[in-house]
Amino acid sequence: MSDAVQVEERDGVGWIALNRPEKLNAINEAVLRGLLAAVAQIGSDPAIGAAILHGRGRAFCAGGDITAMSRMDAGEFDRTIGLYMQVAAAFRGCPKPIVAAVHGHALAGGFELALICDVRIAADDAVFGLPDAPLGLSPTSGMTYLLPRVIGLGPALELALCAEDIDAGRAASIGLVGRVVPGARLLAEAAELAARMATWPRVGLAMTKSGFYDALDGTFEQAIAAEQAAELQCFADPGVAANLQRFASRKRG
Repeated sequence: MSDAVQVEERDGVGWIALNRPEKLNAINEAVLRGLLAAVAQIGSDPAIGAAILHGRGRAFCAGGDITAMSRMDAGEFDRTIGLYMQVAAAFRGCPKPIVAAVHGHALAGGFELALICDVRIAADDAVFGLPDAPLGLSPTSGMTYLLPRVIGLGPALELALCAEDIDAGRAASIGLVGRVVPGARLLAEAAELAARMATWPRVGLAMTKSGFYDALDGTFEQAIAAEQAAELQCFADPGVAANLQRFASRKRG
Protein backbone atom coordinates (compact mmCIF):
# COMPACT_ATOMS: atom_id res chain seq x y z
CA MET A 1 0.00 0.00 0.00
CA SER A 2 1.29 3.44 -0.95
CA ASP A 3 1.84 6.00 1.81
CA ALA A 4 -0.27 8.33 -0.34
CA VAL A 5 -3.33 6.18 0.46
CA GLN A 6 -3.79 4.48 3.81
CA VAL A 7 -6.35 1.85 4.81
CA GLU A 8 -7.47 0.61 8.19
CA GLU A 9 -10.39 -1.45 9.46
CA ARG A 10 -12.41 -0.30 12.44
CA ASP A 11 -15.51 -2.10 13.64
CA GLY A 12 -16.33 -3.58 10.25
CA VAL A 13 -15.69 -0.36 8.33
CA GLY A 14 -12.76 0.17 6.01
CA TRP A 15 -11.30 3.67 6.17
CA ILE A 16 -9.53 4.77 2.98
CA ALA A 17 -7.54 7.96 3.58
CA LEU A 18 -6.04 10.17 0.88
CA ASN A 19 -2.79 11.05 2.58
CA ARG A 20 -1.09 13.92 0.76
CA PRO A 21 -2.34 16.76 2.96
CA GLU A 22 0.55 19.04 2.04
CA LYS A 23 -0.64 18.82 -1.60
CA LEU A 24 -4.36 18.98 -0.76
CA ASN A 25 -4.42 15.28 -1.62
CA ALA A 26 -3.72 15.98 -5.29
CA ILE A 27 -3.84 12.81 -7.36
CA ASN A 28 -0.64 11.36 -8.75
CA GLU A 29 0.34 7.86 -9.79
CA ALA A 30 1.00 6.83 -6.18
CA VAL A 31 -2.52 7.88 -5.19
CA LEU A 32 -4.09 6.01 -8.10
CA ARG A 33 -2.16 2.82 -7.42
CA GLY A 34 -2.88 3.19 -3.72
CA LEU A 35 -6.60 3.47 -4.42
CA LEU A 36 -6.54 0.35 -6.57
CA ALA A 37 -4.83 -1.57 -3.79
CA ALA A 38 -7.19 -0.16 -1.18
CA VAL A 39 -10.36 -1.15 -3.03
CA ALA A 40 -8.98 -4.63 -3.66
CA GLN A 41 -8.28 -4.98 0.06
CA ILE A 42 -11.72 -3.67 1.03
CA GLY A 43 -13.46 -5.97 -1.40
CA SER A 44 -11.68 -9.13 -0.28
CA ASP A 45 -11.57 -8.57 3.48
CA PRO A 46 -14.45 -10.49 5.12
CA ALA A 47 -14.19 -8.31 8.22
CA ILE A 48 -15.17 -5.21 6.21
CA GLY A 49 -18.78 -4.59 5.27
CA ALA A 50 -18.59 -1.01 4.01
CA ALA A 51 -15.94 1.65 3.46
CA ILE A 52 -15.36 5.38 3.74
CA LEU A 53 -13.14 7.46 1.43
CA HIS A 54 -11.91 10.70 2.99
CA GLY A 55 -9.05 13.14 2.69
CA ARG A 56 -6.59 14.18 5.36
CA GLY A 57 -5.80 17.83 5.93
CA ARG A 58 -7.70 20.83 4.58
CA ALA A 59 -9.30 19.19 1.54
CA PHE A 60 -10.89 16.02 0.29
CA CYS A 61 -8.94 16.22 -2.96
CA ALA A 62 -7.96 19.24 -5.04
CA GLY A 63 -7.76 17.20 -8.25
CA GLY A 64 -4.94 15.86 -10.36
CA ASP A 65 -1.38 16.82 -9.60
CA ILE A 66 -0.97 19.43 -12.34
CA THR A 67 2.75 19.85 -11.69
CA ALA A 68 3.35 16.15 -12.29
CA MET A 69 0.96 16.15 -15.27
CA SER A 70 2.71 19.06 -16.96
CA ARG A 71 5.97 17.09 -17.02
CA MET A 72 4.51 13.98 -18.65
CA ASP A 73 5.01 12.90 -22.23
CA ALA A 74 2.09 11.47 -24.18
CA GLY A 75 2.84 7.89 -23.13
CA GLU A 76 3.04 8.75 -19.43
CA PHE A 77 -0.16 10.77 -19.67
CA ASP A 78 -1.96 7.89 -21.38
CA ARG A 79 -0.83 5.48 -18.65
CA THR A 80 -1.97 7.85 -15.91
CA ILE A 81 -5.41 8.40 -17.45
CA GLY A 82 -5.69 4.63 -17.82
CA LEU A 83 -5.14 4.32 -14.07
CA TYR A 84 -7.97 6.80 -13.44
CA MET A 85 -10.26 4.55 -15.48
CA GLN A 86 -9.10 1.46 -13.60
CA VAL A 87 -9.87 3.15 -10.29
CA ALA A 88 -13.37 4.07 -11.46
CA ALA A 89 -14.04 0.50 -12.57
CA ALA A 90 -12.66 -0.89 -9.30
CA PHE A 91 -14.90 1.32 -7.17
CA ARG A 92 -17.95 0.33 -9.18
CA GLY A 93 -17.06 -3.35 -9.10
CA CYS A 94 -16.33 -3.47 -5.37
CA PRO A 95 -19.06 -5.54 -3.65
CA LYS A 96 -18.91 -3.30 -0.56
CA PRO A 97 -20.63 0.11 -0.52
CA ILE A 98 -18.19 3.04 -0.40
CA VAL A 99 -19.14 6.35 1.22
CA ALA A 100 -17.37 9.56 0.19
CA ALA A 101 -16.95 11.94 3.15
CA VAL A 102 -16.14 15.24 1.46
CA HIS A 103 -14.74 18.34 3.11
CA GLY A 104 -12.96 21.36 1.68
CA HIS A 105 -12.24 21.20 -2.02
CA ALA A 106 -13.34 18.34 -4.26
CA LEU A 107 -12.21 19.59 -7.64
CA ALA A 108 -11.64 17.89 -11.01
CA GLY A 109 -10.22 14.47 -10.15
CA GLY A 110 -11.35 14.97 -6.56
CA PHE A 111 -14.91 15.55 -7.76
CA GLU A 112 -14.55 12.40 -9.83
CA LEU A 113 -13.37 10.38 -6.82
CA ALA A 114 -16.43 11.49 -4.87
CA LEU A 115 -18.71 10.61 -7.78
CA ILE A 116 -17.43 7.05 -8.17
CA CYS A 117 -18.34 6.34 -4.55
CA ASP A 118 -21.80 4.91 -3.97
CA VAL A 119 -22.96 7.40 -1.32
CA ARG A 120 -21.75 10.95 -0.77
CA ILE A 121 -22.03 13.15 2.30
CA ALA A 122 -20.47 16.59 2.57
CA ALA A 123 -19.26 18.92 5.27
CA ASP A 124 -20.81 22.36 5.15
CA ASP A 125 -17.48 23.77 3.91
CA ALA A 126 -17.26 21.44 0.90
CA VAL A 127 -16.76 22.92 -2.56
CA PHE A 128 -17.23 20.93 -5.78
CA GLY A 129 -16.02 21.95 -9.20
CA LEU A 130 -14.89 20.80 -12.62
CA PRO A 131 -12.16 23.17 -13.84
CA ASP A 132 -11.06 20.87 -16.69
CA ALA A 133 -12.58 22.84 -19.58
CA PRO A 134 -10.56 26.05 -19.00
CA LEU A 135 -7.42 23.90 -19.07
CA GLY A 136 -8.49 22.31 -22.34
CA LEU A 137 -9.02 18.92 -20.69
CA SER A 138 -12.08 16.71 -20.50
CA PRO A 139 -13.56 14.65 -17.64
CA THR A 140 -12.26 11.19 -16.73
CA SER A 141 -13.14 8.34 -14.37
CA GLY A 142 -16.54 7.73 -15.93
CA MET A 143 -17.70 11.28 -15.19
CA THR A 144 -19.51 11.65 -18.54
CA TYR A 145 -21.43 8.45 -17.78
CA LEU A 146 -22.14 8.91 -14.08
CA LEU A 147 -22.74 12.62 -13.55
CA PRO A 148 -25.78 13.03 -15.84
CA ARG A 149 -27.29 9.90 -14.29
CA VAL A 150 -26.83 11.31 -10.80
CA ILE A 151 -27.90 14.94 -11.31
CA GLY A 152 -29.35 15.08 -14.84
CA LEU A 153 -27.85 16.09 -18.17
CA GLY A 154 -28.49 19.84 -17.93
CA PRO A 155 -26.84 20.39 -14.54
CA ALA A 156 -23.99 18.05 -15.51
CA LEU A 157 -23.22 20.01 -18.68
CA GLU A 158 -23.47 23.30 -16.80
CA LEU A 159 -20.95 22.14 -14.19
CA ALA A 160 -18.56 20.79 -16.81
CA LEU A 161 -18.74 23.61 -19.36
CA CYS A 162 -19.11 26.64 -17.10
CA ALA A 163 -16.43 25.45 -14.65
CA GLU A 164 -18.10 27.20 -11.73
CA ASP A 165 -17.61 25.83 -8.24
CA ILE A 166 -20.68 24.97 -6.18
CA ASP A 167 -21.01 24.81 -2.42
CA ALA A 168 -22.35 21.92 -0.35
CA GLY A 169 -25.87 23.33 -0.23
CA ARG A 170 -26.08 23.55 -4.01
CA ALA A 171 -24.56 20.07 -4.32
CA ALA A 172 -27.31 18.70 -2.09
CA SER A 173 -30.06 20.55 -3.96
CA ILE A 174 -29.11 18.88 -7.27
CA GLY A 175 -28.67 15.45 -5.73
CA LEU A 176 -24.90 15.26 -5.91
CA VAL A 177 -24.66 14.62 -2.17
CA GLY A 178 -27.22 12.99 0.05
CA ARG A 179 -26.68 15.11 3.14
CA VAL A 180 -24.71 18.08 4.42
CA VAL A 181 -23.38 18.05 7.99
CA PRO A 182 -21.23 20.34 10.15
CA GLY A 183 -17.55 19.82 9.39
CA ALA A 184 -16.82 18.66 12.93
CA ARG A 185 -19.40 15.88 12.48
CA LEU A 186 -18.43 14.70 8.99
CA LEU A 187 -16.40 11.60 9.83
CA ALA A 188 -18.68 10.64 12.70
CA GLU A 189 -21.72 10.83 10.41
CA ALA A 190 -19.91 8.84 7.73
CA ALA A 191 -18.89 6.24 10.31
CA GLU A 192 -22.45 5.85 11.55
CA LEU A 193 -23.74 5.42 8.02
CA ALA A 194 -21.08 2.92 6.98
CA ALA A 195 -21.27 1.00 10.26
CA ARG A 196 -25.01 0.56 9.83
CA MET A 197 -24.54 -0.89 6.36
CA ALA A 198 -21.65 -3.05 7.56
CA THR A 199 -23.94 -4.89 9.97
CA TRP A 200 -26.20 -6.10 7.17
CA PRO A 201 -25.69 -9.37 5.23
CA ARG A 202 -22.91 -8.92 2.68
CA VAL A 203 -24.85 -10.68 -0.07
CA GLY A 204 -27.73 -8.21 0.12
CA LEU A 205 -25.41 -5.22 -0.01
CA ALA A 206 -23.51 -6.62 -2.99
CA MET A 207 -26.68 -7.55 -4.89
CA THR A 208 -28.29 -4.17 -4.23
CA LYS A 209 -25.23 -2.25 -5.39
CA SER A 210 -24.67 -4.30 -8.52
CA GLY A 211 -28.39 -4.39 -9.29
CA PHE A 212 -28.72 -0.61 -9.43
CA TYR A 213 -25.61 -0.16 -11.53
CA ASP A 214 -26.43 -3.00 -13.93
CA ALA A 215 -29.94 -1.62 -14.45
CA LEU A 216 -28.77 1.84 -15.52
CA ASP A 217 -28.62 0.91 -19.18
CA GLY A 218 -30.74 -2.21 -19.25
CA THR A 219 -34.40 -2.68 -20.02
CA PHE A 220 -37.12 -3.06 -17.41
CA GLU A 221 -37.40 -6.73 -18.32
CA GLN A 222 -33.69 -7.24 -17.76
CA ALA A 223 -33.90 -5.43 -14.43
CA ILE A 224 -36.71 -7.56 -13.03
CA ALA A 225 -35.03 -10.77 -14.21
CA ALA A 226 -31.81 -9.71 -12.49
CA GLU A 227 -33.74 -8.76 -9.35
CA GLN A 228 -35.34 -12.19 -9.19
CA ALA A 229 -31.97 -13.94 -9.54
CA ALA A 230 -30.43 -11.67 -6.91
CA GLU A 231 -33.27 -12.27 -4.45
CA LEU A 232 -32.89 -16.03 -4.82
CA GLN A 233 -29.16 -15.72 -4.13
CA CYS A 234 -29.87 -13.60 -1.07
CA PHE A 235 -32.54 -16.01 0.16
CA ALA A 236 -30.07 -18.90 0.01
CA ASP A 237 -27.63 -17.11 2.32
CA PRO A 238 -27.75 -18.48 5.93
CA GLY A 239 -27.42 -15.03 7.43
CA VAL A 240 -30.42 -13.79 5.49
CA ALA A 241 -32.45 -16.81 6.56
CA ALA A 242 -31.59 -16.12 10.21
CA ASN A 243 -32.61 -12.47 9.82
CA LEU A 244 -35.96 -13.48 8.34
CA GLN A 245 -36.59 -15.86 11.21
CA ARG A 246 -35.74 -13.18 13.80
CA PHE A 247 -37.99 -10.66 12.09
CA ALA A 248 -40.86 -13.14 11.84
CA SER A 249 -40.52 -14.03 15.53
CA ARG A 250 -40.54 -10.37 16.51
CA LYS A 251 -43.68 -9.72 14.49
CA ARG A 252 -45.45 -12.66 16.11
CA GLY A 253 -44.46 -11.42 19.55
